[in-house]
Amino acid sequence: MMTGPEDDLPTLIARQDHLNILRYIRAHKLREPQTVVTHGKLLLGVTTASNNASDNSNTDDNDGQSITMRRQHLLGDAERLAALEQLCIASLDIGNLPLAESCLDAMQAGTSSSYVTKESARYRKLLGMCLEASGDYDGASDVYNRLLMDNPSNGYAAKRKYCILASQPGKDMEAMKALNDYLSTHPGDVAAWNQMAEACLSVSDFQGAAYCYEEVILGCPLDSNIHCKLGEAYCTVGGLSNAKLARKHMAQAVQLDSNNLRAWYGLIAAAEVFLEEVDKISGKGKKEAEEEGVEVAKELIKFGGEKLVHVYKGSKMRSVVGGLLKESSESL
Repeated sequence: MMTGPEDDLPTLIARQDHLNILRYIRAHKLREPQTVVTHGKLLLGVTTASNNASDNSNTDDNDGQSITMRRQHLLGDAERLAALEQLCIASLDIGNLPLAESCLDAMQAGTSSSYVTKESARYRKLLGMCLEASGDYDGASDVYNRLLMDNPSNGYAAKRKYCILASQPGKDMEAMKALNDYLSTHPGDVAAWNQMAEACLSVSDFQGAAYCYEEVILGCPLDSNIHCKLGEAYCTVGGLSNAKLARKHMAQAVQLDSNNLRAWYGLIAAAEVFLEEVDKISGKGKKEAEEEGVEVAKELIKFGGEKLVHVYKGSKMRSVVGGLLKESSESL
């Protein structure tokens, strides 16, 4: 694990310690693009000069300007490349493509021990990001495809391929396939599973979304909102077994966060769906087998209703919510 400076970020900024500011942000994996650009430019001595002497205007995006870095040679090789890479990514984050491209050029300058070649994975990763920022999605995809050919487990390239497809209208299924390919080699990425769940919901694949949220819960077992979303997915799929699972996860959601109103509503809805599914069962024996579950569902509806009425006490919504819950109770 990378260890950064002992001082905190505000102290380093007050001291104008540009090198350690960048080190601190890298070590703590912070996303502070404006801070990186400001202090990275000062550290590397970045200056801009207009290519047109008669043009006295100052533009934020540096169009029509040449960018030089006067102080980069004062840093050690490793520190210089790290600063250039960090500044390149931060520049893309704030939409300053010319500065990012200048960082790429600077990374290729110097002696054999202080520059990166165009064939290195480090350079091609940044090149792909610059191509994305310029709108050249085909060129960026080619870069990422070559990176994956060299190293099929390159998670960064696989994720960027998905992002390119997800950003283009009409390519939802291709994006889902790219994300599925990534998850096949990186099954422990909880954020990717959550993204896949959202993608499944966007195409009404609720069974697939439920599977993805189950994977998310393995990594975030105490997240009330994820349990709530999983319960909603199971409830929408339907069926007696799914209604039971929906009720279980909604109950878990309100246990983890008693202020999660969406989960309270979901708990009542899941219990009602369970009762509806039991009514569909043919055969006395099967219905008797679910008798205990029926009583539990009825109690959950009453319990959830009392909680919601208490929450809306003194509010104009109390009468509306109370009326709806009364209808549910009377139907039991």
